[in-house]
Amino acid sequence: MISEMNKVNGTFSAEVQLHLYAGGKCYELGHLGPGFALLGDNQSISASEGELETIVDKKTTRWKVRFTSPITSASKRFTFEAV
Repeated sequence: MISEMNKVNGTFSAEVQLHLYAGGKCYELGHLGPGFALLGDNQSISASEGELETIVDKKTTRWKVRFTSPITSASKRFTFEAV
């Protein structure tokens, strides 16, 4: 919801959710960039492919990806490419 103050300033904040679906599970993402993402929590994922989902103001977009770096509990960051 846009507050009255934000309407006056011409700014607003979108409601954003980021998810990774891999190996039959859903993981929350903390950040999504071009060709990389950060998991919300450190954990290992053994799958080699998955699906990224963005939900911005209730509009959902999903695309399939192949992981180009291992997803380990040592780091939240992983890289991917679209398939």
